[in-house]
Amino acid sequence: MITDAPTQWLAPVKINLFLHINSKIPEGTFRGYHELQTYFQRLDYGDYLTFECIEEPTISVQWLEGDESVALKPVQERNDLIYRAAALLQEAASARGLPRQGVRITLTKNTPVGGGLGGGSSAAATTLLALNQLWEISLPIAELLPLACPLGADVPFFLYKTNAWAEGIGDRITPYPSPVAGKWFLIVVPKTRTLTAQGFAHPKLIRNEAKVVPSDLAEHWNKSSYNAFEACAIAEDPAIAACDKALRNATGFSRLTGSGACLFSPVENHATAQQVADILIRDTLQIQRIIIARALPDK
Repeated sequence: MITDAPTQWLAPVKINLFLHINSKIPEGTFRGYHELQTYFQRLDYGDYLTFECIEEPTISVQWLEGDESVALKPVQERNDLIYRAAALLQEAASARGLPRQGVRITLTKNTPVGGGLGGGSSAAATTLLALNQLWEISLPIAELLPLACPLGADVPFFLYKTNAWAEGIGDRITPYPSPVAGKWFLIVVPKTRTLTAQGFAHPKLIRNEAKVVPSDLAEHWNKSSYNAFEACAIAEDPAIAACDKALRNATGFSRLTGSGACLFSPVENHATAQQVADILIRDTLQIQRIIIARALPDK
């Protein structure tokens, strides 16, 4: 389908209200990977993707600077998760006897790279969802999931467009009512970034947390849970340590999201968030910037 005008989609970020690692997976497709339990909460902030469908069956991806620099854009376009998502969907459509269609995609980059907010995964999932609609392929989520999984462990979550409990490597998604829907969050972006592989390899990472059911943690996420990567990240990275201390002192709470490097805290309202943000930016040199966002409701 050739649209009359480009369409813009938000690729919302997520925070992990908690993240526990239970064990290493002993067998199967993900043998050797870590099994975890977490709660994914979407926020009303992220990258924006603009899709312009074209007759020629080619795919192009352009990055524009938004709140974040585009310096870390993949050198090779074919390595970009957005490009890969579009190409996988194009192949899936062709395999079903549908004509190949093309698209020009423009990403306005707002989400920090290596921050634990899932920006790349969300952009990939948003690409699958948008082009599934714009190209009139109309695959159900169950048929989009096999395309999403090779792109990253968090990509399947973003296909559901809701908040969810996750297990396995983060790919087993169960929509679950959000304990924080509508609440405001302050996200600190340190002047550093982390690599997920290094976090999982850390010798002091807690890997044997007992499994629980969603009701045990979701409602009490800020009191009876933690992020398994947090202690290691704070110990290894002075910038994260400084940001964690500053945020905790300012709000009484700080938690890493994903494998880092961003930290977050719930706040009472937008005005309070802005006041705290102004003080943190002024007094903490290790802070790159601060994001203020609201938790999105369940689907």
